[in-house]
Formats: sequence, structure tokens, C-alpha cells
Amino acid sequence: MVILHLIQSTPDLLAALPDWGTLAHLGHPSLPHISPSDWSLLAQQFETDVFAGARTWFNNFVQSGQIWALIIGIIIGYLLRGLTTYG
Repeated sequence: MVILHLIQSTPDLLAALPDWGTLAHLGHPSLPHISPSDWSLLAQQFETDVFAGARTWFNNFVQSGQIWALIIGIIIGYLLRGLTTYG
């Protein structure tokens, strides 16, 4: 019964709460106080290059000439397949 009463009163309780900025500014006694001037610390953006490894691999693939071996292999394989298939 108590649970039903809590569930029914939840929308009223949520409507009575102040906005999140006020809650973050007030804080909780057991949590460290975070003032709005410290929010920039929480909202930092990091410059992370996700594709750095793939870019390095591809540049090495092209500079070492392996790309030409791949292209020539595909062409020769296509020609051999065309000569050896029936029809």
C-alpha cells in the first residue's frame, strides 16, 4: 500500500523539485560542492584521433608500394578467372 502511495505521489514530487542547475548548485551534504564555475572542468572536450592507427597503416601501405601489388594481383586474378571459367 505504501508503494502505491509513493508511485502515485511521484509526479507531484518531481514537479516540486527545482531545476537541475539549482540542485547541482545546492549539492548534497555527502557530496563535494560543485559550483557553476567548476562546470567547465566537467564539460571538457578532448581531441582524440580515433582513426590515427588506420591512417598510419594506409599511408604505409601506399608508400611501400603494396597498393600496386594489390591492384596488379586483382587484375591478374580477374584475367586468370576469365580464362579458366567455362562459358
